[in-house]
Amino acid sequence: MRGLRFAAALVVATMLHVAGARLFPDFSSAIDLFLLIVVFNALDGNTLAGMLGGLAAGLVTDALTGGPFGIHGLADTIVGYGTAYAVQRLVIQRVTGVFQLFALAAATQQALLMGVSLLLLPSPEAPRILWLMVRIVSSGILGSVLYLGAERLRSTAEGWQAARSSKIRFDK
Repeated sequence: MRGLRFAAALVVATMLHVAGARLFPDFSSAIDLFLLIVVFNALDGNTLAGMLGGLAAGLVTDALTGGPFGIHGLADTIVGYGTAYAVQRLVIQRVTGVFQLFALAAATQQALLMGVSLLLLPSPEAPRILWLMVRIVSSGILGSVLYLGAERLRSTAEGWQAARSSKIRFDK
């Protein structure tokens, strides 16, 4: 079930990414939907799922961006594992903590991408600082909104489940 939800999220993110990139030329510079999926997938603390989710989302990102294949796969794998590892050791319950986690994941991903590019590419191109900051802040904001939406959906489902089970009666 978890794998199907992740695959569905990856398909939705791919469609939104393609549509956003066609409508707004700087969409992929400002928003990384695949990173949001990686971090959201790792929020339960499962390091294997975080790594595999990061690898899958990173490879899809590589296929869509047309850059060196595997660079996002490597960076997102590390971010997914690191996020799951951090969540195992930290208690993140408030929106500010979620914002910080998503923003830190975006900053880490960009640092890893720049480091790997410096090591592997003959003439790496550094991202502009403005777009780097926009991406980090947008990741924090969108991640917080997704987290709040998932929490609200979860509490609504639990309330519905409790109300539903209390109404079942057997008459004699």
